Amino acid sequence: MIYTRNLRPIESNDLVRIGRANDGGYVVPKTIFKLCDGLLSYGINKDWSFEKDFSKKNPNANIHCYDHSVNFFSLVVFTLKSLILSFLRLLLFDKKRFVKEFSGIFIIPDYYNFFGEKKIYFKKKISTKNEKNCITIEDTFKIISTDSKNIFLKMDIETCEYDVLKSLINSELNFVGLAIEFHKIDQFSEDFNYLIKELLSKYYIVHIHGNNYGKLIKENNFPSTVEITFMNKKHVKEPVKKSSKNYPVLGLDQPNRHSKPDCRLLFD
Repeated sequence: MIYTRNLRPIESNDLVRIGRANDGGYVVPKTIFKLCDGLLSYGINKDWSFEKDFSKKNPNANIHCYDHSVNFFSLVVFTLKSLILSFLRLLLFDKKRFVKEFSGIFIIPDYYNFFGEKKIYFKKKISTKNEKNCITIEDTFKIISTDSKNIFLKMDIETCEYDVLKSLINSELNFVGLAIEFHKIDQFSEDFNYLIKELLSKYYIVHIHGNNYGKLIKENNFPSTVEITFMNKKHVKEPVKKSSKNYPVLGLDQPNRHSKPDCRLLFD
């Protein structure tokens, strides 16, 4: 059972969506760009649009990205796939998908133009152990903390969040905020409820969005995959009250899969 009542965000009028349209963008407080000098991003695959927007708004921030799945060969394959799909979308007059696929043709120069100096791509998988091509989040903390003291963290690591987030809860680093995608919360309900309870002792939920690529939980029609944005309580001005907005928020949220309706959230 998911305690959905605990997931209703607090009222916040300081939110902005950054990253590409639909899947890959996240809603975050605007104040993080002034407060943070570092961004940790776990699980970016071939989409660093969020990180690019973050860098535009905070050019001096150190940005460390972690993902084991990207190499030069995978980027070449992605480029060829994007080229073929772009041609097909054009033939079908599918403008929205054409724009997305066409941008993928330039992924190799985009990769080499973006990463370097303060923006580093680590070809490592986030794990509970340092083995082969894996790294623990404790070690990622050590690496970024040499240059950054106020950090925002973004995480999308396909259920591994339930194993590694406990280390974040116990960390002494100053995390200004978090944007975490929780997957299959119905299957990991005990871990999910525990992590939310622990995180809420230090952070407020300022936004939540259901990922419509995932299924709906039968018991309450709540999405099984949710994107939750947290803000450290010490950076939230009092008084605090629960939001009365409907979620998704019109003009702010976008469906991850644009061909399906967005997920309506009910906090029963």
